[in-house]
Amino acid sequence: LSQPQPKRIDDWGGRMESLKSYINRKLKGDEPWKIVLKTIVASSAVYGTGCLISEIRENGIGETVLAIAKNTPIIKDILEKEMAKVKAEAEDMALTSKEVLEYKVNSELPSKGISREELMKDLIKWEEIERSKYSRGQTSGTVYHGDRSMADFAGDVMKMFCLANPLHPSTFPFVQKMEAEVVAMTLKMFQGTTKEHCGLTTSGGTESILMAMKAYREKGYAKGIRRPEIIACVTVHAAFDKAADYFGMKLVHVPFDPKSYQADICAIKNAVTSSTVVIVCSAPCYAQGIIDPVEEVASFIEENDLDVGLHVDCCLGGFLAPFVRMMDERKGLPKFDFSVKQVTSISADTHKYGYSPKGTSVLMYASRALRRMQYFTAPKWTGGIYATPSAAGSRPGGVIAATWAVMMHMGLEGYMDASREIMQTADTIKKGIASIDGLEVMGNPQLSVVGIRSTNPDLNIYAVAYSMGHDKGREWELNSLQNPSCIHICCTYMHKGLGPKFVDDLRGAVKDVLENKEYYAKKSSVAIYGTTKSAPGSLVGETSKAFIDALFKLPKRKPEETKSSS
Repeated sequence: LSQPQPKRIDDWGGRMESLKSYINRKLKGDEPWKIVLKTIVASSAVYGTGCLISEIRENGIGETVLAIAKNTPIIKDILEKEMAKVKAEAEDMALTSKEVLEYKVNSELPSKGISREELMKDLIKWEEIERSKYSRGQTSGTVYHGDRSMADFAGDVMKMFCLANPLHPSTFPFVQKMEAEVVAMTLKMFQGTTKEHCGLTTSGGTESILMAMKAYREKGYAKGIRRPEIIACVTVHAAFDKAADYFGMKLVHVPFDPKSYQADICAIKNAVTSSTVVIVCSAPCYAQGIIDPVEEVASFIEENDLDVGLHVDCCLGGFLAPFVRMMDERKGLPKFDFSVKQVTSISADTHKYGYSPKGTSVLMYASRALRRMQYFTAPKWTGGIYATPSAAGSRPGGVIAATWAVMMHMGLEGYMDASREIMQTADTIKKGIASIDGLEVMGNPQLSVVGIRSTNPDLNIYAVAYSMGHDKGREWELNSLQNPSCIHICCTYMHKGLGPKFVDDLRGAVKDVLENKEYYAKKSSVAIYGTTKSAPGSLVGETSKAFIDALFKLPKRKPEETKSSS
């Protein structure tokens, strides 16, 4: 015979009554203190389980288990011993140039000041050594123009305004003038032509990104969002991770299309929530040099009437992409600027393809109200009313003046000519890679960055990068990347005419790696990237912190063993 089925409770009121009855039965006869204790234990268990589930969702099972395990005495002891080894290796890696060890280490002020002439002897020598490392034009990115006369010109301007500080516009009115003109010229390049379009300068791409995300956070707070969310592809610059970390935001990473390496538009659409304040597109992304589908994201925002921002990160290609778009032979470059009306902010570095001194960048907005959200004010400070447009208080007026001078000196024609040279080099490299068995260009890079991956399981791409930098006089400094494993070259004006040499050297490096697999497997840079692919992110992060610590550690050398008193 069938058993009678319990009556189904369809309403929440009935469910709550059943729950109350169940709890009363279980606690019937208990003393008050026991009821209180059980309540605390149950609440703690529910809260702890919720935190654990949240942690797993945020960081993954591996990271969560490691975080718990490393607090146990045995695991903690093992990790501390391993980290000691890592720190020692990091110190060796941080000291990349043995020339530094030939000079005295200064850990305190000299008792008597050293003459300018004596100091200049060392400074001139140090500058010559450093210049020799990039002047051959075989470094990926890093130095974007490199012409000595351009550097001297920018340096002369910086010297003239080295004491200037935009924090005091009444004292330095011409620095304020030059800064406003740098912003205005950059806005014009990015089709920011209305009265609402505005911007400001920062110390570099990272600060531009931080300040933009701070503005979107404030906008989210104004709407009552407790933890504003950023949506961006996993290929977006790590400065967005930094912004989320600094400002208590949530960065929602979406995958890239495995063929195009563009941000997956479907994943972006699915990631939007009521807490989303901004969607980020790269133009291009750092790793593979791919421009994300800005127009598609903009159409999605418009069609769904979303109140979210669209930030385009042009920090890398900002002073290249606008000029490439103007070239008759490259009209296929997708839109990425304010001509796409849903774009609400753009970051573009002047100190890369703008050829200005480090560090300057321009952050632009489609709305003055949004720009104001990044400002900081302290109206009741005892030192007076304090207000700054960005993270810094005092800022180097000399860098702003040099940026203005370089932009005026280059002009539209100069930037067009330099951009054409750069793109010719990139085209030569892309075509050359297509002719090398075992390698392929990643996606369809349309600007200066060319991502390279191995299609041969026996060809370690990191070993190829090592061979390009160390063997047979090749001396190319390339960037090793991950997730997926690849390398890239960021073509600059320094690479003018070197495309064929790069291809020849790359072909030779591939041949050497395939013929000497065991030799390359033992090289530290190859082994490190191979290990980090499977290591938990927190451990890799600790290793990175150890490396940074080492950068600030003075090398141990006796004064009598060194060359100079300075």
